[in-house]
Amino acid sequence: MPPTPLDIAPVEDPADLAVVAALAREIWVEFYEPLIGRAQVDYMLERFQTADAVAGQIGEGYAYYLARRDRRPIGYCAVQPQEAERVLFLGKLYLQRAARGAGAGRAIMEFVEQLARGRGLTSIWLTVNKRNPSVRAYQRMGFRISAEVCTDIGQGFVMDDYRMEKLLDRAPT
Repeated sequence: MPPTPLDIAPVEDPADLAVVAALAREIWVEFYEPLIGRAQVDYMLERFQTADAVAGQIGEGYAYYLARRDRRPIGYCAVQPQEAERVLFLGKLYLQRAARGAGAGRAIMEFVEQLARGRGLTSIWLTVNKRNPSVRAYQRMGFRISAEVCTDIGQGFVMDDYRMEKLLDRAPT
C-alpha cells in the first residue's frame, strides 16, 4: 500500500517554529553526527535551527515549510527566492529516518520546483555535505554538482559542501 500523500504547509506560528526546531535536533543528531561530529552538530543546531533562529531566517526572506503525513510532522524544508538571479535557494530539506526512501523527499522536491516555477524562476540550487549520501539522491532528481564550497561557520567549524544546481523546464501545460 503506498504511503498517504504529504501535506506541506508554511511555518507560520510559534508552535510550527518549535516543531521545526524539534525535528532539526532529532534529524541532525541522528544523520549528521556520524558525518561531522556531535560538537559541530550542536553548534549548527544552536546557530541555525532553534525556533528563534528559524524565525530570524523567515524575517530575512526564507520560507519554511513543514511536511506532514497523517497529520504527523516528518520533515521540513526552507527556501529563499533570489529574484534578481531568477533562482531559488533550497537551504534545508530534512526528513526523519522512517520517512526516507518512501518518496517524501521527491514529493518535497516537486513542491519546491512548483514554488520556483510559480515565481518564474529558472533554477534551484543547494549545498550538501560532500560525504552526505543525499548527493546521489539529488543527482537522480536532476541536480548536478557545479562547485565545491568550503564555508567557515565559526568556532573552528567549516561546512565542506558541493553546490548543486538544477535547471527547471518550463511548467507543464
